[in-house]
Order: sequence, then structure tokens, then C-alpha cells
Amino acid sequence: MSCVLRVSGACFDVDEFLKTSTLDVLTAFHRGGTQFPASSITRKNEFSGMSVSVSTREFSDLSGQIEDAIRFLSENERELMRLRDFPAIDRLELDFPIEEREVVYQRDAFPHLLLSMLGNLHIGLAVSRYPAAPVAESRDRTH
Repeated sequence: MSCVLRVSGACFDVDEFLKTSTLDVLTAFHRGGTQFPASSITRKNEFSGMSVSVSTREFSDLSGQIEDAIRFLSENERELMRLRDFPAIDRLELDFPIEEREVVYQRDAFPHLLLSMLGNLHIGLAVSRYPAAPVAESRDRTH
């Protein structure tokens, strides 16, 4: 999974929103539900929400993730405006997972078109950094 739209709110009625939504939801969760059902840690969700896949590009392909995100925002603009205006949403953000590079200085930039689209839809921008996959694991994915 790559770039994801994350939506949550303490009183967000995710089921009501999804009744008529055209978004392809990866996961939906409910306030009071168990956060990690398969885990021995029993923590309850403080919020209800959902995650929507925006891109399936590799973490190392930020430009591809950005292209996919612009396309997603354009193609789903009406539904995202409905989501933006839906009651009780506390957090609405687009999360880009980015592979950490072995460099002294890592800089990742986002084009004004993407930022403008996000601003119009009241969607925040998040960047999650992950360690680079080991070389052997990277080769396994390409063969």
C-alpha cells in the first residue's frame, strides 16, 4: 500500500457516509472497536474513520505517487467535496509514504497543483518516512 487518504472523527458516522460513497475503501473502523484485533494489545479506537487507497506505487516513487494523487483528486472531486462537508470529520489527510534514502540531506517537494487541490478540499498533507528495503528484498520484488 502506498499513498492513502485517511479520514477520522470522534463522532464521524463512517457507515452512513459509505452507504452512498463511490470511494474504494481499504479499511473502515469504529470508535470503541479494537484497534488491532489480531494483536495481544487491546486498545480501543478513539475515533471512527476509514482509509482509501490513492496510489499503489513503490515508496521510492514519490513522483508516481503524486501523479496518482492528482488523478485521484480530479476523478473523485465531487465525492471528496461531499466527504469534506460531511459532519464530524476531525482529520482528513493524504499520507505519502516515502522511503528514507541514505543521503546527508533528503528533500521531497510537492507541486503547487497538488497543494492547491488539497487546500480546496480541506485535505492535509502528511509524509511518513520508512526505512529503505534491504537490497536483497528489493531484488526479490523486481524478479
